[in-house]
Amino acid sequence: MIPRTAKTPLACLTLAALLVAVAPASQAAEEQAASEVVRSVAAEPAERAASAAAAALPAAPVSNFERLVERPIERVASAATSVATSAANMATTVAVTAASTATNAAVGAATAATAAVFSVANVATSTAVSAANAAATLFQTGRVSFYADKFNGRPTASGAPYDSGEMTMAHRTLPIGTQVMITNTANQRSVVVTVNDRGPFTGGRVADLSRAAAEKLNMIRSGIAEATLHVLPNAGGKQDKDAKPKIR
Repeated sequence: MIPRTAKTPLACLTLAALLVAVAPASQAAEEQAASEVVRSVAAEPAERAASAAAAALPAAPVSNFERLVERPIERVASAATSVATSAANMATTVAVTAASTATNAAVGAATAATAAVFSVANVATSTAVSAANAAATLFQTGRVSFYADKFNGRPTASGAPYDSGEMTMAHRTLPIGTQVMITNTANQRSVVVTVNDRGPFTGGRVADLSRAAAEKLNMIRSGIAEATLHVLPNAGGKQDKDAKPKIR
């Protein structure tokens, strides 16, 4: 058993030993922390350098699969798209051209058909007039006029009402129903009319024509024209006894 007086130096020795043991551990911890700081500072430039080096490295080489399969497929697809677009544009152009050609052809055909119809009509009219000239007998020459509009619808000597749109005429002696070719001597225009009324009885005129017949002779403005009257054969009943050719 240790005396009370001896315990105090022993306690002091124990405390001193503990301080000696703790002091190196604390110093080692401080040195380790300082070393960590140094390593961190030294590592930061190295990391930046590594990043710069990685960025400066060339791109990774293209794989054989990409070089031999993927890229050719992309090129073929692009070429196919271009060809399809060109074909569509060409088809549209051809369609528009065909439609325009068809329209022009249709217009040309319609124009030609219209011209042919008018040509045939003119030939037929000329032929009819020529035939009438050849077969007709000159009956009379003189001044002809045409009915005033107020007479439209009034009864004629034939019993039928006067119609300004029909090819008719009034004559003093020719039988009702006789067909006569009237020729305007000023312009050589001719028209075939049918006698359906009597007159005129005044003004030194030999016949009154319907307005439609006067228009054919182009005498509406003048109102009166010098004309020849050719009676067509087989065109009515017998003439009145005084209906003889009267040539002035």
